[in-house]
Amino acid sequence: MFKYLAYVSRQSHVITDNDLKELLSKSRTRNSEIEITGMLIYFHGSFIQYLEGKEGNIDSLYNKIAEDRRHQSVTEIDSGFSKKRAFSEWSMAFKKLQKDEAFEILGYKDLETAQLFDNYQTPDEHPALNLLNNYVKNL
Repeated sequence: MFKYLAYVSRQSHVITDNDLKELLSKSRTRNSEIEITGMLIYFHGSFIQYLEGKEGNIDSLYNKIAEDRRHQSVTEIDSGFSKKRAFSEWSMAFKKLQKDEAFEILGYKDLETAQLFDNYQTPDEHPALNLLNNYVKNL
């Protein structure tokens, strides 16, 4: 059984493309070492991430992310357990999402990052989970 966890967060300072490349490189190495797989979407200053792996490893990594100064407003949007991984081939799949792509996927005219931090009645209504689910299907 694998634990999965999805969260959104805002960047605390400006992140360049080079910063993202370095973050991805380090994350992929660390995630491989502790057998965590997942997906990271970067959307206009916000991160949407889905992590999966052993429960203790997921909990430990999420706690580190919540305390990381590069993140603010870290908000868990879904978690649970699954018998199989959604991203078994990816230590960290990545997508830098543009507004027009979000519109095509979600049908939101103007998806703003503030909407990612709104409260939703059920997790499946959350636009971040819809984006992640779209990429799970297309990988």
